[in-house]
Amino acid sequence: MPPLIRRQSPERRDTAIRRHLPKAREYWSKWPAYLADDDLCQAGEKAWGAVAQLTKAVAAHRGWQHSDHDKIREVIRAIANESADGTRIARGLMASEMLRGDFYEICLDDRETRIAIDDVRLLLAELWAQLPDEYTGGIPFDLWASGGDN
Repeated sequence: MPPLIRRQSPERRDTAIRRHLPKAREYWSKWPAYLADDDLCQAGEKAWGAVAQLTKAVAAHRGWQHSDHDKIREVIRAIANESADGTRIARGLMASEMLRGDFYEICLDDRETRIAIDDVRLLLAELWAQLPDEYTGGIPFDLWASGGDN
């Protein structure tokens, strides 16, 4: 079942997308430092935050609701169902939710956190590809995420 429609003007959608993209990049840029400091919970939380923010940008672009965790999950599942490589997207969703849960449960070790973040990176690249060039500048996710578009 596709996500519920969120009725907004094109201008409001554009504003939402442009609000969520910088937060996604900010969160994604912070996880390596936390991982280097052995703060696995914060590293995972920043990776999850990047997923949430980039998913919200894609959902806004498509006119889908994205107001809570369940809606974010619905958006990612819908994109996975549309995709020829939905398995990679589903794995990224599972990894991001594991990282989010680790913030509260503190159960992942360094290796598991790194593996999950690698799966999240693939999900983020898939989400990034859902946005038109007017938002992405036509550059790959990794270049944008590293700040290489400035």
